[in-house]
Amino acid sequence: MSLSLDFIHHIRSLQKTYRGTSPDRLLLGKGSLSREERTALALQLTAEPTLHKKLPSWHTAGVFLPSSLTLEQCSSEEAARYKARFASPHDRLLDLTGGFGVDFWALASVTGEGIYVERQADLVAAARANLPRLLPSARLTLLHGESLPLLPELIATHRPTLIYLDPARREGADTTRRVYAIEDCEPNLHTLLPELTALYRTLEAPLPRLVVKLSPMLDVVHTLRSVAGVQELHIVSVRGEAKELLLLIDLNKCSEEAKPEAVTFVAQDLHPTHPTPAFVLPEALAEEERAVLSYTEQPRAYLLEPHAALMKTGLFRSIGAIYHLEGLHPNSHLYTTDTLPEASFPGRVFAVDAVYPFASSQLKTLGKTIGAAQITCRNFPLRPEALRAKLRIKDSAAQTLFGTTTAEGEHVLLLCRRL
Repeated sequence: MSLSLDFIHHIRSLQKTYRGTSPDRLLLGKGSLSREERTALALQLTAEPTLHKKLPSWHTAGVFLPSSLTLEQCSSEEAARYKARFASPHDRLLDLTGGFGVDFWALASVTGEGIYVERQADLVAAARANLPRLLPSARLTLLHGESLPLLPELIATHRPTLIYLDPARREGADTTRRVYAIEDCEPNLHTLLPELTALYRTLEAPLPRLVVKLSPMLDVVHTLRSVAGVQELHIVSVRGEAKELLLLIDLNKCSEEAKPEAVTFVAQDLHPTHPTPAFVLPEALAEEERAVLSYTEQPRAYLLEPHAALMKTGLFRSIGAIYHLEGLHPNSHLYTTDTLPEASFPGRVFAVDAVYPFASSQLKTLGKTIGAAQITCRNFPLRPEALRAKLRIKDSAAQTLFGTTTAEGEHVLLLCRRL
């Protein structure tokens, strides 16, 4: 059944009436509700806890969710609000891949206006119901259709100064590959960027800024080598998990060869209780080539672990050089020092309380000594759950046990306290 605004408003009213009712009971089919009503209503009730956690402002506004997959795939509120930095009140916004509208909402909250284009009818219906509630004073144009065929008319009519898109992995692409290429995504940036440039130059209009959201599973260096005009790469993690790559593209330079070594990297972890500063490095890949990182035979007084976004940059020598740290091993990506950096480190910082050699014969005895701890393994032969089973220790936030490898190739366990 195709969604209509009347149906969406009807389900919203039913949601108030049935709040507290078990979704499973609704789906059994008892009562006067139709199958379509029961299915849509059960989805709203089931999704409420996740919606409240992932999109609290949207939950408060009472939005309609067209499918569970929509909520799973959309940006979190923290990640969406991060994108607002790319917009200004003077921008005319065009979102070519509107989706559920979360990123569009964040950008349009700054611009005060925007054009949203989406090819899936149910997502458009949900956006037409939700976005006016979320942005009641904004001037929004919400279109159902394929964005690329509409592009000439959209550019000629609206002259957007900020264009946003979220290319999806192309249907038929190998979904089993964890790391894939931008060539596997659509819209295809390799054809879109020249088309946009040509359209604007035909109109003799200033070229817009382009913000592209990509999956963190994409290979960073390959992406920068294959896309010209990239000025900034933003890597965003949410609560310690890498979530997205953002490219800020200057269309004026898209006719030139890609210059990945000139791109500024920005790594940011978004966490409500453990805020960390952004890591910003101009000409990051060039700096990484020049950086020198020394490795220590033994851990020092402090252990430092970069957050997920910083790890995704791959700038492991630069991290150590900038913060005057030593590495434990080229593949461990953990750092150590006797003197903490003056600048706040973008990641977790620990005091090292004890260093134990990893010896299978001593693990049970060692487990009794440690008692309880969180476990993290980096460049280590066991996964955290396997190491916990061998030590027979419980989980505890009071201390963290790192399983890792030193520069000498020795497997060690580091018992640490977070600072």
